[in-house]
Amino acid sequence: MEFGAPHLSVREPIDASSEGFAKVQRILKRRRVFVVGDWHFWVKYGEWKISTADGILDSNSPIGSPMDDCLRDLEGQKLLAVEPGIIFNSGVFKFDLGGILLIWPSTEIADDQWTLHSWNGNIAALQHNGALVFEKAADTVNTWERSDRETGQ
Repeated sequence: MEFGAPHLSVREPIDASSEGFAKVQRILKRRRVFVVGDWHFWVKYGEWKISTADGILDSNSPIGSPMDDCLRDLEGQKLLAVEPGIIFNSGVFKFDLGGILLIWPSTEIADDQWTLHSWNGNIAALQHNGALVFEKAADTVNTWERSDRETGQ
């Protein structure tokens, strides 16, 4: 998901291996232009649920589900608020046209739940231990642990 002011990102053509599929080689030869935001939110190993006025989609929905339109319903919506959810390390993202994204840790994979990438290369990730880690390139800049008051423990 992209948030914030829009920027154009250009991927230059790539010389593909001659051993690859012809269709892939053709696609990689193209210059591609994408609109990206100040922030890119990537759900890695978290569970999630999107609710919009016209439907619900979650991380267990089949790929290609008719409810994939829920993802498109979020396009153009402004992020209004990010609040803690009722489950430890969960979050609620609220949007201006009524969209809601709920995200919570996976019970199967003990790794970063999500990452937030900024336009300037900074990365933030919420880890299962409750630490919010900020990185720039490969260098860790800061780590914050939740206090007892924040976790309710």
